[in-house]
Amino acid sequence: FAMPQEADAVERAVKAVLDQGLRTADIMQPGMRKLSTGEMGDAVAMALEV
Repeated sequence: FAMPQEADAVERAVKAVLDQGLRTADIMQPGMRKLSTGEMGDAVAMALEV
């Protein structure tokens, strides 16, 4: 779709959420906070708005 800036923004948002220790069940690790898929999507969307 030739949207490199938007792709970079999404990648930064995902990284920011993961850096907060938030995880879905499939990538859960000890000491992290487990979210549902919907909650993870909401967290990434919120990170995009910042």
